Amino acid sequence: MFRPFAFILVIVFLTLTSTLSWAFTDEPGKEGSFYSPIIRVVPDQGFLLINSGSGILWLKASEAAMPHLAKLPVGGLIDVVVVFQGKPNPPIIKLWKLASGDSACPEFDGKQCVLPAKKK
Repeated sequence: MFRPFAFILVIVFLTLTSTLSWAFTDEPGKEGSFYSPIIRVVPDQGFLLINSGSGILWLKASEAAMPHLAKLPVGGLIDVVVVFQGKPNPPIIKLWKLASGDSACPEFDGKQCVLPAKKK
């Protein structure tokens, strides 16, 4: 007999456990992405705190991203691509695109800020 509620619970459980293992991977060099609100920005130390879906996660800014980190708004939604370094080191920010919130750097391509094209 098919039970939709049990099926949904199994799907949710598998999704959460795969997300949790993916967010805290031991495999250095692996890339991943997160879509999350920005919880905290610590620009002088180069860290960004986000919600990874399975908990909060500190991200370390790359050398190129560090000067632009202070331009990110707390509470804004960000789509960020990271490179994992392996446990216990935090993932390194590779690039980001701000989905909501005002910023002088809404998009970072890995080298510099990219300003959006003006609408006509």
